[in-house]
Amino acid sequence: MISKQDDFLTSGVVGLLLRVAVASRNPGAAPLEDELQRLSRFLQDSGTVTVVMPHVALASLLDLLADEVGTEVFGTRPAEYRQALARAAGDDPPADFLRSLAALIRERQFRSYPEMTNLPLSGWEASGRFRLTSAFVSSMISGEYDSVDEALEEILGSEHPDCHEHLGNLAGELQRLLYLFRTPADLDAAFATVMPHVTHARVRHLLDAVHAHFAAQH
Repeated sequence: MISKQDDFLTSGVVGLLLRVAVASRNPGAAPLEDELQRLSRFLQDSGTVTVVMPHVALASLLDLLADEVGTEVFGTRPAEYRQALARAAGDDPPADFLRSLAALIRERQFRSYPEMTNLPLSGWEASGRFRLTSAFVSSMISGEYDSVDEALEEILGSEHPDCHEHLGNLAGELQRLLYLFRTPADLDAAFATVMPHVTHARVRHLLDAVHAHFAAQH
């Protein structure tokens, strides 16, 4: 049984890092170095996340976890975590692998990262960064309504009147997408393989509907 103190090893940033590292070992997958740059981009995307989990804190946490490998405490950690660590480390000793990750994260280059036009979004990064966009667009095109406009009216109306923060966060994601990808073709190409239902036209339509909702209802 996983204790509540161990949740960070499977569902937090450590769990995410290990899942990314495991995936990078699959044939044809992106190399670990690219995935670490995506992780850096992901963690630094939010000022809140950067304060809560700065890169130096993550590196220190990995060093602490490396120190406990092979100890009695390590044996009590969740099997899911220990198995993921073994798969991510491959032929390397798990402790050495964790320390190597910590060293990479401390390097200056981890704090800088390529733009999305140079290092495309991966599936896990798109899902994490644009979760609300994906959910609202999926509802918008679900086919449950006679038209997209009717869908948007119902979906956005269902959030009212306590919608300021939720729809504000959605509008922020949508606006960010339009700034990150300055042309419709760039946005559509970026999401074609990782989140194909998200297109420039739908993002623009949804953002206009959010603005119209606030103008009319607030």
